[in-house]
Amino acid sequence: MSQSNFQQKDMTGVLFYNSYKDKDTQPNYKGKVMIEGKEYSLSAWERKDKNGNTYYSLQATSTDEQRSRAEDNLSRLKNNVFGGDASQPSTPASSAPQYAQPTQAPKPMPAPDFDDDEDLPF
Repeated sequence: MSQSNFQQKDMTGVLFYNSYKDKDTQPNYKGKVMIEGKEYSLSAWERKDKNGNTYYSLQATSTDEQRSRAEDNLSRLKNNVFGGDASQPSTPASSAPQYAQPTQAPKPMPAPDFDDDEDLPF
C-alpha cells in the first residue's frame, strides 16, 4: 500500500526514529497521531529513570499550533533581520540614511623609484 492512499485511523499513530537529531533537546522519535479526527504531531524522547529503566516522554502538538509557532518564528526572524514591524513595507528611499560624499578625489600614489641600482646583486 502506498503512503498516498494511507489514511490514519482515529486513536492511532506512528513514530519513526529521528535520524536528523543533533541535540539532546530534539526528540528521538517523531510521528503523527489522530485523536478524535484531528491530526497531531507526536514527539518522543527516550529517557532513563533513577533505576536505569527506559521510558519515553511524549509531546503532542496540533497542526494549528505548529502553524502558529512557525508564523511567530518567521515574524521574529523578519524583525531581527529587517528591524521594526515586519508587516510594514520597507523604509522608503527618502528616509534612508545619507552618507557624506567625499569632498575631493583621492590623490594618486607616486610611482615607485626603480632607479636605485645599488640594491641589485649583479
